[in-house]
Amino acid sequence: MKYIAFFMTAILLSASTALAQEEGGAPSEAAAESAPAPAEPAPAEQAPADPPEEKRSPYYKKVKGWLWIEGVAGISSYDPDQFGALSLGTAGPGGAPKERGPQWGFSLGTGFGGGFFLGWYYRQADYNTYKLMKTGLEFQPTIRIPYVHIMFRVDIGFAKMFSGNPWGIMNFDSGGVDTTFGVGLRIPIVRWMSFAANFDWSYIGLSVRGDTATGRQTSWVSGQQLAGTFALTFHFIGVRKD
Repeated sequence: MKYIAFFMTAILLSASTALAQEEGGAPSEAAAESAPAPAEPAPAEQAPADPPEEKRSPYYKKVKGWLWIEGVAGISSYDPDQFGALSLGTAGPGGAPKERGPQWGFSLGTGFGGGFFLGWYYRQADYNTYKLMKTGLEFQPTIRIPYVHIMFRVDIGFAKMFSGNPWGIMNFDSGGVDTTFGVGLRIPIVRWMSFAANFDWSYIGLSVRGDTATGRQTSWVSGQQLAGTFALTFHFIGVRKD
């Protein structure tokens, strides 16, 4: 009987404990269910992107334009028979003196809207006893780097000595080839104008004709010309907007 009483007491205690826990937890669960869920934080507003840098400084300037007109002036030296002397009986090897004098000229052509020039050139150098003229086709590719453009020059054309000659030949006439290679810098100034400084090396091969004691003769002479020039170039049609 005593054991039965203990068993019943344990059952009652367990039941009362479970009931108390159920009554105490119900409000919490209901409160949890009724409590509104915390609002999700609003996504942070994205900061506006920095506006693109205006490329107006000299660092970004680029030479452009479809029509280029260029004026050239500088100094040059010319050795007419550096590589092959005249054989008309008037002078031995190296007989023509090296001359120094001013050189000027111009170029006209297209830049294809960018930095590659293709056009026509004319150059004239004035020396003490004669003048040297060169004209033909000119190529000017450029490589843009900050502030300036590295430029190259390739000229292929016709060359002629006139208004005298260094050999004292009577009834003198000449004509030949000019091949020029140059390198320099081109600096954009404003959108329609640029400045260039160049160093050029030219091979000049001339067919020379003149009267000698034995009659009219023809010979070939080949030399070199060195020139340092400055150029002012005007760009039109399709130039840059800044």
